[in-house]
Amino acid sequence: MAIGIGARRFISGLGGATTMNTKYGVSTATSANATRSAPRIFRLPLGPRLLSVFGVTVLGLVTGIMIALAVFAFTQQWLLGLFMMAVACFIAALTGYVWRDLSGKWGLWLALDADAVTLNLPAGRSLIHRPPMQHLTIRYADIESIETRLEAYGSLGMEMMQRAYVLRRKNNDLIFLFEDRALGTGLASSLFTNIAAELAARAGGKLQDIGMVEGKNGFLGVWGTHAPDWAAPSLPLARQLRLWRHSAFTGALAIVIIIIALVVRLIVGG
Repeated sequence: MAIGIGARRFISGLGGATTMNTKYGVSTATSANATRSAPRIFRLPLGPRLLSVFGVTVLGLVTGIMIALAVFAFTQQWLLGLFMMAVACFIAALTGYVWRDLSGKWGLWLALDADAVTLNLPAGRSLIHRPPMQHLTIRYADIESIETRLEAYGSLGMEMMQRAYVLRRKNNDLIFLFEDRALGTGLASSLFTNIAAELAARAGGKLQDIGMVEGKNGFLGVWGTHAPDWAAPSLPLARQLRLWRHSAFTGALAIVIIIIALVVRLIVGG
């Protein structure tokens, strides 16, 4: 069951990128004939890509420092050295996670031409799904639909909401395109909403919202994650609303924690 009117009204109250489904391009007045005439190349903005570069650089440096400290600690006390090495391994794993995000953001692009779309889709375009790297050109006439759904992932009492986009070919093959993350929070991204709607319009249709599903977020959304099959049925409306509220609370809690940390730092520094 796709998300209903009541859920849309609740989501519109959250603000930001998590408004009504129409904002995600489910309803668009752009005609296929009007959009096909103008070729377009889509890439992610430079800002998010540079932010990922910064994250990888910082985590890489921290990993190197922790490894050096662990080696030194082993010469003093092996238990301390073992602990420091475990921390270094954890940070190294996080560095690999952010590197995957960087590779997905930096290498992703779409070229929408008059009669076909060319997709350059790196494997890192999703942090939960595990799509293969793909580079292919697909005629609009071979596209059955562009589909989207909300995906909720809970872990350690927190909830994360994202919106995934998939291209369905007329032979029923599915191609995972990309995802908007952290919906319902101040960190929400809606980088792909317009391009997905335009791609659907050029293929002669509209972006099809197939509802919401719930997956497994594993540990901190980094290890042990699992996305439901694309054919999984949509959640009942009541469950969708609960997940939206939980996601909004998680986002607000994260912001509060950051503010408290900054205040404590200012007090200690003063």
